[in-house]
Amino acid sequence: MRKLFAGLACLFLWQSPAMAQPPAGRAPDVADIAVAHIDDSGTPFDLKANLYLPAGAGPAPLVLYIHGKGGSYNDPRDQVVRRVLNALLARGVAVARIDYRRSGRMPAMLFDTKAYIRYFRAHAAQYHIDPKRVGIWGVSRGGNLAAMLAVTGDVKALEGDIGGNDGQSSLLQASVIESPLTDLFLSTDDKAASMFGDYLGTNEADSKAIVAAYRKHDTKSPWWKDVQRIEQVNPLNYVGKNSPPALIICGGLDPANVILNCSTMFDKYIQQGAAASYYALSTGTHVRVGTAIEQAAVGWLSERLSQKPPPLFPDP
Repeated sequence: MRKLFAGLACLFLWQSPAMAQPPAGRAPDVADIAVAHIDDSGTPFDLKANLYLPAGAGPAPLVLYIHGKGGSYNDPRDQVVRRVLNALLARGVAVARIDYRRSGRMPAMLFDTKAYIRYFRAHAAQYHIDPKRVGIWGVSRGGNLAAMLAVTGDVKALEGDIGGNDGQSSLLQASVIESPLTDLFLSTDDKAASMFGDYLGTNEADSKAIVAAYRKHDTKSPWWKDVQRIEQVNPLNYVGKNSPPALIICGGLDPANVILNCSTMFDKYIQQGAAASYYALSTGTHVRVGTAIEQAAVGWLSERLSQKPPPLFPDP
């Protein structure tokens, strides 16, 4: 038994060179790719991307990385993408760092991210990527978006027309969803209200009134229409038996009930009979889940985007 525990300790503490030594400021192979020009609540905004390509010939699978609130597609402070980028490139996976509007409005942010999926599929030959092997990795607010992208591929009401390329699919082959909110009403009242300010543009008093209407299930409240607007962008409402495989990642000490959001989404996949994995670190916090889990997530995503991914369900 002691030998078993020792072996497990080595397994979880070992770090591959790719994960342990991220590149310092690696330049993108294709920088500032212009995907769309949008109006963000009256402010002009360009949706751009930085693309990193692995060594070797042949079309590579693509992972779109979505940053958290306050970041950007070229933010040098993002430590997660530095580690993940290096590890995925070493496995032959291309990575595109993408962006979304700063106002935080939904479902407009979702439309922004779907524009990238369609764009890279439309330009797959130009960038030497495989349009049939596209995945996503989102953290924090990017995790919220990744959760929605994971379960709303090709849902017409949530597609939008930003960037064009309407003939391309937004359906993903695999998704890593890190530190997300999968149902805003599972969050604490204060956290939910703070999110409504971004998602809906409501002030603090109105946001709290929306939370109150939901908690009381007051369908006659003047705020009930806003409850329904939030339900429209809650990923839990879209998980189905045909949802592509997802990996949900959380830290046990993440505030505002994020761990509950993660476990509830995983339970939803179980209920629907869809394939999902769930990695959590009891002592982890927000977007800090440890190298072992990050490394395992890279392996999971690389396998799912390989030319011959393993079966979704174990052989009986």
